[in-house]
Amino acid sequence: MGIIIYAISWLIFAAVHSLLARQKIQKTLETVFHSYYRLAYNILAFCKIITVLYIGKLWMSDMRLSSLNNSTLIFSMYSIQLLGVFILALSLLAYDVGRFSGITQALHGEKVTDPCKEPFQRKFLNRWVRHPLYTGAFLVLWGGAVSELGIWTAVFGTLYLIIGTRYEERKLLKLYGAEYHIYQQEVPRYFPSIRRHS
Repeated sequence: MGIIIYAISWLIFAAVHSLLARQKIQKTLETVFHSYYRLAYNILAFCKIITVLYIGKLWMSDMRLSSLNNSTLIFSMYSIQLLGVFILALSLLAYDVGRFSGITQALHGEKVTDPCKEPFQRKFLNRWVRHPLYTGAFLVLWGGAVSELGIWTAVFGTLYLIIGTRYEERKLLKLYGAEYHIYQQEVPRYFPSIRRHS
């Protein structure tokens, strides 16, 4: 029963998060939030994911799996998770964090639907993977898969990110056109390839 409730929580999170990201909904909500829309969207997303994780904690076991009683294995798992946090932090260097969070728009009175296209980004980790933030998130999720809750969080979180990537890439293709299409051919989605075009 717990797994069903947790799965439904993730489905609701994904549906609401995707719905609020649609341009028609953005335009409607901008009449209420004005230039604070992006900031409000991110705060709401944070609150939603915290709620989902709290529901998981209520209904799923957070006890470490008995099969993971090897201290070396536990250290390895948490090392993977720490690497994921490091990659997430490093990935943000390639982006305008103020605009990404919505703080810039709020301070300067910009609307999300204003025709403001950020320059196409291929610096830092984006040279090797198209979605380094997701790479970091995968490592955090699976590095924390040391309990029933951790495993199902990794499964649901991974599914959400993979599906979300498809929608995001459609948006990026529409925004950057041929430039992004070439980038897709040259750079892998989540994990670096041994062979990479120069």
